[in-house]
Amino acid sequence: MLDKLKVKYPNAVSGNEPRQSDGEFFWFRDSSGTIGIPKEEISSAEASLLQLLFPHNEEVFLSRNASEMKRQWSEFLYQNDRSLPVTSWKKVRFIHFSSPTSDFSYLDFEEAFTSLVSGDSVIVWEDENRGAIIEGESDSSLDDPDFFSIVQTLESDFYVKIQAFSGHYHLMDENLQTHFQMEQKSFELAKKHSLDTRMFTLPDVFPFAVLDGLAPEEFTWFCEELLGDAGKDEELIGTVKTYIECNSNASLAAKKLYIHRNSLQYRIDKFIEKTGLDIRTFQHAFPAYLCLLKKEE
Repeated sequence: MLDKLKVKYPNAVSGNEPRQSDGEFFWFRDSSGTIGIPKEEISSAEASLLQLLFPHNEEVFLSRNASEMKRQWSEFLYQNDRSLPVTSWKKVRFIHFSSPTSDFSYLDFEEAFTSLVSGDSVIVWEDENRGAIIEGESDSSLDDPDFFSIVQTLESDFYVKIQAFSGHYHLMDENLQTHFQMEQKSFELAKKHSLDTRMFTLPDVFPFAVLDGLAPEEFTWFCEELLGDAGKDEELIGTVKTYIECNSNASLAAKKLYIHRNSLQYRIDKFIEKTGLDIRTFQHAFPAYLCLLKKEE
């Protein structure tokens, strides 16, 4: 969408170009970045229409992300600045969140959240009611059930509905922005298909993404995220595929593989530990199986 606006308004500037005075531009944002259109080149009617299509308040974005750390992260994540933020973290994950209303104090929200978690997590805002929590990997990192409890607590304290998507930990490298954007897209898909669910993870979203249609590189990204290093272990993934095809019947799968049932159970436990996918449940077995089929192509 932003590329089409740049064609229509050739003097528009992107969010990662040197900043101009906010008073000279109308600013619009989507998941791919930010664009500023000179006010003298756009009618008031066009501006009003675009504000409906891109409900973003640049002033709010800048004021809520005013600290140096927040500014670096917000420009990297939401304005496609390619410079990695300065941090001591080796790996980070993003917990995307949104609320249908902005009728709460964002400062109180941040204070409440940071009081419930350990470490030096930071919150950056995309607009009045959407943003991301950035958490560095550490021994005290939250697991998903713990974070779900925090979401429930915040909902109770602020009387708002909160939906969140918990991503995987990623290295602080040149691929981090791509991971963020794919997770952001995944979160939007999840909310579209499951309005009442509060907390999403990648296995929850993958079937929705397949249903909506994935480009080959997007399908590959999902499978690499879901399988991780386990996807390189041919014996392990062969065992898991057979186990799922046997309707999770361990005795039948062990017989087909000509191995002892205890050996099968060891491999299943190893796969669960490596991927976080509990293939004993349909919810996780289904996305795992789709990825295993993809690997055979």
